[in-house]
Amino acid sequence: MGAAQSEQGHSTKAELVAKIKTRLASVDPVKAKEVGGVFLFNVIKGTTVYSWTLDLNKVQVYEGEPEEDPDTTFTLNEHYFKQLVQGREDPRVIMQAGRCSVTGDIMRAMKLEPYIKLD
Repeated sequence: MGAAQSEQGHSTKAELVAKIKTRLASVDPVKAKEVGGVFLFNVIKGTTVYSWTLDLNKVQVYEGEPEEDPDTTFTLNEHYFKQLVQGREDPRVIMQAGRCSVTGDIMRAMKLEPYIKLD
């Protein structure tokens, strides 16, 4: 039963990323490319890290790390990832409270909300 619960938790993150992928398909690609950049998200649950990438240069989302170094990397636990993408907590609050480690282009990261926040 423990493995099934663990697998279910993994699919929840994957489902959220799938929803972000669907959302990205509905945005203006010209505006997305104006923001630009490659953003790596490392979502931690226990000792497991689930990585996914939002590439606004190519306007795509995929599981895993980018081939090139990302412009910005976010590292946060699964709970705060869900809070972030489901709009339950302001991204700035999560970052300022130290619940999310951000390295790289922080100013560009502040422009991501329309692309990762699910309605």
